[in-house]
Amino acid sequence: MFGKSLGERVTTMIDSAALAALDAASQGFVSYPDISDRLGAAPKDATGELDEEHVEALRAGFLFSLRPDGTFAGRYEGAGPQPWSREPSGMSGRTTEIWAAYATVADHPGARARLHDLLHASSSGRPRIDHLRAAVDSYVESADWFEAAPQVSSGRLRAADSLVRAFELALSVNLPAAGDIAATMVARANAEMDRDDEGPGVVGALLDPLVKRPKWHACALPVVQRAAEHYKRDPHVRASFLRDLAAVTKGDPGRVEQIHRAITATYTDAAVQLTGVARLVMLSEAAVHARDKGLTDLHADVRMQQQALTREDLELQKVRFDVGLPEELFDAARAYIGEAKDLEDALKRISGHPAPPQTESTDEADEQGLQPAFLRLDTNRINTVGPVLVHNSGQQEDPGQDQRVIRLELTGVLISYQLDVLWERFEPSIREMATILTNPVVLPAERARLLARAFRLYWEHDETALFIAVPLVEGVLRRYLKQHIPVINLAKGESVGVVGQLGGLLRSLADTPDLAGSAWAKSLLLLLAEPAVGPNVRNIIAHDLWESFPPRHHTAMVLLAALVILRAASAGSTGEAG
Repeated sequence: MFGKSLGERVTTMIDSAALAALDAASQGFVSYPDISDRLGAAPKDATGELDEEHVEALRAGFLFSLRPDGTFAGRYEGAGPQPWSREPSGMSGRTTEIWAAYATVADHPGARARLHDLLHASSSGRPRIDHLRAAVDSYVESADWFEAAPQVSSGRLRAADSLVRAFELALSVNLPAAGDIAATMVARANAEMDRDDEGPGVVGALLDPLVKRPKWHACALPVVQRAAEHYKRDPHVRASFLRDLAAVTKGDPGRVEQIHRAITATYTDAAVQLTGVARLVMLSEAAVHARDKGLTDLHADVRMQQQALTREDLELQKVRFDVGLPEELFDAARAYIGEAKDLEDALKRISGHPAPPQTESTDEADEQGLQPAFLRLDTNRINTVGPVLVHNSGQQEDPGQDQRVIRLELTGVLISYQLDVLWERFEPSIREMATILTNPVVLPAERARLLARAFRLYWEHDETALFIAVPLVEGVLRRYLKQHIPVINLAKGESVGVVGQLGGLLRSLADTPDLAGSAWAKSLLLLLAEPAVGPNVRNIIAHDLWESFPPRHHTAMVLLAALVILRAASAGSTGEAG
């Protein structure tokens, strides 16, 4: 295939010990990095040492992996001071010559296929197409070898991947062999379903490249239909193959709608067999699919089923744990309020409490593998009033968010304690509190009396204090921000003009770091209007979503929010930082 001169040159380059090591390393392999690792551990031969240059080049080659777009990415560090190129095109001519030499003589067709594939990616001109053809042939041949590998499941999946790679390479230059390879893929998919230990992943891997190319839909249709029926016992697998079936029959709109209805029914039928949160998740899958495919009748029906679930149906468990704070912390908090010269000074001391520190995102640590695995799992939150999943799909938790919530809760415990100390010392009347709280700009007298009443109800352990205080905090914040930044959204087209709501107001405050009170903005957002992770007190109260009264220290934090914003308003007129 490469011509006599290349064949002669290749023959003289091969190191027999390195070739023997390569053949031994590729014996029964199913993962290309395994070849690289085994070559690295290969013993020296009896008459001398392995050719290290050849071994290093081969190890680098087998540590290239395919990206989703079909290109290669390398990751071999090597023994030298600089890592090897991450792109095949960046390899030296000497390295590609070594690859070409062993690509012609390696025993395992999978090893030959990968080397030819890399040479195709790094070559140009006539050698490029020659290497592509050789890669296609070797990948097809390797499927039987992988099928017989000791690692049965991994071997069958690698066999499927090899056929898919051969198919895609053949298609890239319109090789006639693509048709034969497609037929082989279909035959292997059918054979996989005939096995006692069949794997849907293998079938899916073989069918995906046919399903995504309209020209090959007719070839894929019979086996996709069979797979959709064959895997009825697993709703997610069946739904996946039904989606494939909808794709290959997209020319028949009526048939496509029937298939999408079958997908929705697959999820709802499975939900009946489940309990707890698993039933909610399955119904959510059904509702989302019906909604996205315009099946309005099914969408409404599934949502009604979902809404019928009770908290007891979800089988949720409350998890409680005790957090011990040092007595010295409470002693210091009591002493600090005890040093106040009067009621007004005590309130100022509480309002001056520093905002909880904001932990940065843990994405970088996660990328470095520093976060425990369980903190990188996809999770979801449930609004039990629905019940409804907060997100359309699972999302990775940011441990930093949990840390922020914990700091917020602990701050609330201390503020609650300080407010109780203030009451023990001063027992202020509503009139006294209203006089101190009144601010003609942000908290006029009639509203100050309401806020003072909320404080009194808090001290009386009356839960309604929270219901009074929350809307007042939003009003105080809006009137404060109006003095400094725009808080209205103008009408545009059919949309009406609106005044900013609490969440948007707090985000605006956070985005204005030179404004007094901005240090508290993210913590107050977490407390009042962050539905995904925080206590979300404002939305729970305003929309009647609470199942039991929020804890008392949440009320203390809402009262603190009012004090913080009032302090910021005063600082804004005096130029003090907040």
